Amino acid sequence: MSLVLSGQGEKTSPLLRVARKYSAYLSYPLAICGLLWLLALPLSSFSRRAYFSENAMMPGQVYTTFGTQSHMDAMDRVDAELKTKDRAQAVEAVFASIGLDTETQEFTYTKVPRIGKHAGTNVHGILRAPRSDSVEALVIAASWTTANNASNVNAVRLMAGLAQYASEQVYWARDIVFVVTDSGEQGIEEWLRAYQGLTTTSPLFVRSGIIQAALSLELPPAKRYTGLGLYFEGKGGQLANLDYVNMVQYVSRLERMPAYLHGLKDVPRRAHWWTKYTSATQLLLRQVRAQAFGSSTGIHAPFLRYRIDAITLAGLPQPDDPVSAVLAHGLFTDADVPAAPMQRQIGRTIEASFRSLNNLLEHFHQSFFFYMLPANQRYVSIGDYIPAAGLMIASLLLQAMHLWWMQGPDELRSDSPHTRITRINAYYALLRATLPSSVGIILRVHALGLVLLLIPQLIASSVLTDATTTAYLFTMALASISMVLHTSDIYWTRRIEWRQLKSIVSVYLAVVVACLSVMNFSLAVALFVVAGLPLVFTRVCRVDTRIRRALGVLMLVAVSPVCMMTLGMHVLGCSSNPFRVFLADFYRFGSLV
Repeated sequence: MSLVLSGQGEKTSPLLRVARKYSAYLSYPLAICGLLWLLALPLSSFSRRAYFSENAMMPGQVYTTFGTQSHMDAMDRVDAELKTKDRAQAVEAVFASIGLDTETQEFTYTKVPRIGKHAGTNVHGILRAPRSDSVEALVIAASWTTANNASNVNAVRLMAGLAQYASEQVYWARDIVFVVTDSGEQGIEEWLRAYQGLTTTSPLFVRSGIIQAALSLELPPAKRYTGLGLYFEGKGGQLANLDYVNMVQYVSRLERMPAYLHGLKDVPRRAHWWTKYTSATQLLLRQVRAQAFGSSTGIHAPFLRYRIDAITLAGLPQPDDPVSAVLAHGLFTDADVPAAPMQRQIGRTIEASFRSLNNLLEHFHQSFFFYMLPANQRYVSIGDYIPAAGLMIASLLLQAMHLWWMQGPDELRSDSPHTRITRINAYYALLRATLPSSVGIILRVHALGLVLLLIPQLIASSVLTDATTTAYLFTMALASISMVLHTSDIYWTRRIEWRQLKSIVSVYLAVVVACLSVMNFSLAVALFVVAGLPLVFTRVCRVDTRIRRALGVLMLVAVSPVCMMTLGMHVLGCSSNPFRVFLADFYRFGSLV
């Protein structure tokens, strides 16, 4: 309140006097500097070379032995069992023959509210560590299909070989849990809920200890792989510990099966700086797309919700690799099976990774949980990229200060000491007349957003068969209704002070961006681009004709968050609808949107 009164009185402090004078001009360069800071993140001078904070892992200090005949025979047993049994029974039989404690979990889940339930089956086997009492565990997970809906039987076969290898060793200090699901990310979520004791509909009775880390596998049908794609993003900006990512990349290069971030290969060291910059920019944009738009990058994402460090390793087939058509029930021919040396390399990469995880004395905690990775084996810490968010927030706050001081007629901004009481009374009269309307508009927008979240449960089930189109159409419809209601206020009432409304919205957006910047930096940046930039770079102006007013409304629609998010979806190459991030966790639209 003192700040408001100081803006109306003659005893304004020098600092506030300078802020009142230059706040209208400082918001622009601050916003531009924030964007330039983001554009500078791909530069090599902003990133540092990756290193290990957890020395107890000792990556690459063991001699890997995966790939013997017994391991290959275990992989072949999967093919033999699949010919006579269904997938769950086949995997359970293979795990039991190896000597694992196995269990099958039957569960049902709803993809979209009131549109039937879908059944799923999880199978897991636990290798009991000979040197511990089942207090801690590591997890290897795989689904029967990849993120691109391709067959993932290669990963299941490799998991059987890894289980056979692990059962032959005596140095394990943690249990190893092998999980196979037929429902992708939803299946892992149901398994984790049962494992943690959070559900009673499909409980698990064969369990181990606290899960320290998890790794999911995706190996699409191919004869040869050029490397592995490493995916580490989860929902809501959750990330695996940086030591885990660095360790997997390090041991994969020792086994000559390098793990590339998001499948993007390294740029030669002698490449032109612009080539390096564009490659780093592309990798950062993929991370922004995965975090800001809620895109799923692997079945490791549910583990991160339970504070379990997890990543996904996906095989990258050679471009000219002849991939055969996948047969029914996920069976495939010998041409689809990777060559034995390729299986051995991938298996030894996972073996070396789990040997390092087995050396951990405690949970990952020493390295970063907030970071950005512009290139393989390089990182940008939170202290290097968070100033960009600070500049953006400062531009919004200065904009709000200027607009708040400029609201009302020009007489309220007089510096005459003789009219101070009159100006203060007029100022409070203005607030009493206009503030309810401004707050009402903001509450109306939030009410429409709440309707958008609740609408899937209020409409007919037949309309929700295409959830992607439904979500998009309802969002556009609500945005259009909101715009019509807001513009109608111009004709029916004169109690709307647009400077005041814009000032309140700017402060509100600044608070939201500030909170998101430390939890999900990518989402904070995306929110500022689609909502903050139009607020900063648009000004309130009076229009005298209906044509200009109509053009102004069209321009506002063009820079609205709905249109900006749609444009960003196409620029970033998102295969899913941008509004999936708002609907996925509420109504489990993940498999349809």
